[in-house]
Amino acid sequence: MRTTRKEVGHSCPPGGEKNGGQECPPSLSMPWRDREGFKARVMEWARKLEVDAHSIYIRPMTRKWASCSTAGTLSFNDELLAMERDLGDYVIVHELLHFSVPNHGKLWKSLMRAHLGEYEKLEQSLNARGR
Repeated sequence: MRTTRKEVGHSCPPGGEKNGGQECPPSLSMPWRDREGFKARVMEWARKLEVDAHSIYIRPMTRKWASCSTAGTLSFNDELLAMERDLGDYVIVHELLHFSVPNHGKLWKSLMRAHLGEYEKLEQSLNARGR
């Protein structure tokens, strides 16, 4: 099953409303409002990717953007909160896919492309920020 960012809460036109009058989510170019908003996004993606994320932590990390454990624990660098949401989506999906595919081989790359499209551009933008 292919899930796209559009299906994970970004289906409104700019300045529009979802069916039923619900408010549209913030733009993917806007930073996160808070830790809880970021964690909610992780859980949205986890449901779509059918991953059981037990614990989500947002904390200072000096060497990487995120990590995951086989026990279902996800840790995210708190610097992601100040970055654009599309970069957050990249890191979130990247880590969640590791629960199914532990490496960055062809299958992992194919799943990244299926869920985020041209994810390499996001990867390059994130790499330009260091880590």
